[in-house]
Amino acid sequence: MTQPNILLITTDQHNAEILGCAGNPVVRTPNIDRLAAGGMVFDAAFTSCPICTPARTSIFTGQYGQRHGVTYNINIRQDRPAPPHHTGLAADATAFPKVLAAHHYHTSLIGKLHAKQAGVKNFGLRLMKLAEGKGQFVGFGAPPDDYRRYLKARGHPGDVWRTWELPAYAREGFVTCPIPEEDYIDAWTASVATEHLQRVEPPFFSWVSFSSPHTPWDPPRPYDMMYSPSEVPFPARRRGELEEKHPDWVDRLAKTKPACPTGSQNPDAEGGIERAYGRFSDDQVRGMLAAYYGLTSLIDAQVGSLLSVLEGRGLRESTLIVFTADHGDYLGNNWAFYKYDALYDSLVRVPFIVNWPGHVAAGNRRRELVSLIDLAPTFLEAAGARPVDPVDGRSLRPLLKGEPTDWRRELLLEGGRVHGILTPGWKYIRWRDGFEELYDRRLDPHDLQNLARRPDKEPLCRMLAARLANLMKRS
Repeated sequence: MTQPNILLITTDQHNAEILGCAGNPVVRTPNIDRLAAGGMVFDAAFTSCPICTPARTSIFTGQYGQRHGVTYNINIRQDRPAPPHHTGLAADATAFPKVLAAHHYHTSLIGKLHAKQAGVKNFGLRLMKLAEGKGQFVGFGAPPDDYRRYLKARGHPGDVWRTWELPAYAREGFVTCPIPEEDYIDAWTASVATEHLQRVEPPFFSWVSFSSPHTPWDPPRPYDMMYSPSEVPFPARRRGELEEKHPDWVDRLAKTKPACPTGSQNPDAEGGIERAYGRFSDDQVRGMLAAYYGLTSLIDAQVGSLLSVLEGRGLRESTLIVFTADHGDYLGNNWAFYKYDALYDSLVRVPFIVNWPGHVAAGNRRRELVSLIDLAPTFLEAAGARPVDPVDGRSLRPLLKGEPTDWRRELLLEGGRVHGILTPGWKYIRWRDGFEELYDRRLDPHDLQNLARRPDKEPLCRMLAARLANLMKRS
């Protein structure tokens, strides 16, 4: 089989429900929906870890974090000490782009990398043009990335992208970006990527890594006014659910302020359940959601630009495209925003679309448990390359082909202080201090009712705890 081109498109902190093809009745994402209609949608796709750097390293390696060793975000800020965790992939580890390069692929990443490999190995990527995200971790003494050099060349003030510091953002949790649409971080990423795709020779692997809809929620005009706060669906939440969740997680929730995750905790704020319930007014919640929707539609427009280049070059039929995200966002579900701790579906479930004309039947949806760790073995098999060993993921080929297969019945979820196991019917979460959570995935898709303390569920919790421990030993 002729080696396909491979285009991996990722968003950052993208709640899987905020796409038209996911059933959202309001958000407008026609280009991503077109990918879904012509390909396969995986409705039970999950990140390996809901933290950027570990998740992205799992994409590169096909491994869970406890195997590849990256357990925390890379430290880009130079004014803060390095975190007490390993944040870089070992120099002797093999990332799948390196294998693709050995099989005559031109490999590239354009946009947000937010990962590193020791020894300046660069994961086997021959070309990188970086826009290292939107958060507070960027630009404090570190050399400017390609995007920030572009802004300077365009004559923008040096701090124009630091929108979370604007008074309106601190007050509302969202703001209109002063950068015009054509210079916005995701438009820049798409512009550089389309230029590259116009000239790169097949076969190629290109990872186009968008930074939105990650905080700060700062859509430029006209996306800032695309959605009325009154029209966005309100989050899934239940009064009484926080009493059943981990007290430390609830306390962090109570102290959250509308800012980027790295600076979102106010240690002087009063904690407690009642403050957690009342932290954001309904109007503020709807305003933040409307801004998030705007950023999602902005991303969709950029995806349309990428598809147009492939179609214009006659490469669409020979290109395997995957659209996914590194992790989700609570987005008001469970009374929370952003991405700290816990393993609730809003945070760990990700959009996941595979489109490969002639190889993937159009319009199919699958409910099997799949993960970001499955990308590396899938790409390598498609390219005719041997999988990297050891690998925790599995090639999606039998699912894409509709072939009979004995697919996995459990999936590991990893967090800083918490681990979890998914089965087709259940989610079991175990915190480091032994606190347990159990959710019925079929009846409670937003994790609103913790069943772990019910006497009739004790045998199920014991069984899932044992399966979780065994899965962690094998990974």
